[in-house]
Amino acid sequence: MTSTGGLLPSCWSPFPVWWYRSASSWWRSWHWQPATRGLAATASMSSSSSPGTSVRCGASGEPRLAAAAGPPRAAINDRLLSACDGPKGSTPLHEEVRQNLEHLWQYGGNRDGKTPGRRPDWILIRPPFLMQQPDTDHGPVLPRLVPARGLPLRLELFMLFDAQCRYGPEDRVRIGRTFEDVEAHAPIKSWQKVVLSDTSSEYRNAAALRGRQIKDALCVLYKQHLVDIGPDKSRGRRDLDRITLLSEASTPVNRPKYTVPTAGLYVSRHFFTSLWVFALTNIEIATFLALSARRASFPNAHNASSVFVVQKHRGHFGLKDNTWRRARDLHTYGLVDRVNDPHRDSGNGRISDFGARWKKREVMPTRFTIVDSVMEQPAVPTIDRVLNNPTSEDQLRQWFG
Repeated sequence: MTSTGGLLPSCWSPFPVWWYRSASSWWRSWHWQPATRGLAATASMSSSSSPGTSVRCGASGEPRLAAAAGPPRAAINDRLLSACDGPKGSTPLHEEVRQNLEHLWQYGGNRDGKTPGRRPDWILIRPPFLMQQPDTDHGPVLPRLVPARGLPLRLELFMLFDAQCRYGPEDRVRIGRTFEDVEAHAPIKSWQKVVLSDTSSEYRNAAALRGRQIKDALCVLYKQHLVDIGPDKSRGRRDLDRITLLSEASTPVNRPKYTVPTAGLYVSRHFFTSLWVFALTNIEIATFLALSARRASFPNAHNASSVFVVQKHRGHFGLKDNTWRRARDLHTYGLVDRVNDPHRDSGNGRISDFGARWKKREVMPTRFTIVDSVMEQPAVPTIDRVLNNPTSEDQLRQWFG
């Protein structure tokens, strides 16, 4: 019998098997498709190519926005599940990248691949990255990365993880990654071996396409003042082999080099080594980070019961209303536990007799608890199971969450 994080045991079933099958089919047709029809694909399918590592970054600095409509959520995950650099039958890319990130966490990129690294249990993020600060007119950068198509948000978070696995608070942080060496053995230096993305394409090599996506993402981060890219004087362009990571709290007028923080909101290292950082959509990541910020602000309340985000709190994050509705999906994946007002409809979010109950102060905000242990499960297969072959426990979370 396995634990379900506050739910019923996985072997417990109050209904016959045929009930789950029919209910699951109805639920997916009613809930998943409308909720995900507007989500953007995770990969930028740019057809431009560049044999080197020098590119021209756009002058406007604005992230490329996702199309108005995108594939269903399950289709996005299916592409990550099937991504592979080699011929058919080779190791899936999500397994290869997961092994490489686990190795990075274990050994911190040490040359011998044997000396233990720093092995941080928690990855720290400075609050100004996602929350408006009272002493500045510049808003957080996270809301500007959420609509960006492709890898910018995921790549920024990965670089924070990469730096904290290799460096301490007093160390000078060096990226030291390249697009040229797609090596098979540690220490892993190439970007392509530590990034998961949808590289389904009939006209180019998968690793080369992923390299193109990473370069595009670095250009977006450069324009958002999150990285500095050294010049390639021979070509009059930016040299993407010369990346300097800047603080995630940078603004257009203040762009210090990145140093490993000693405080901030904290995210389990399994969020990275199990590839949740690449498997979740931008909107899901933003929602998760916002809930993590609430946990960091009220750790005792989170550990004792749960935390909530009401309207006046949401304004601090600068995220759109549809972003917060993705907390339902995080609950379905098991990453958070969610407790609704008993009078709230779990499907449409409406509270019955809201006006009268509000006057009596009987309306309870939805409360959340982050379940860090679930992040130890590999993200891509877990999401595939939940969306395409849900267990009875998954179905209970969908129905009663």
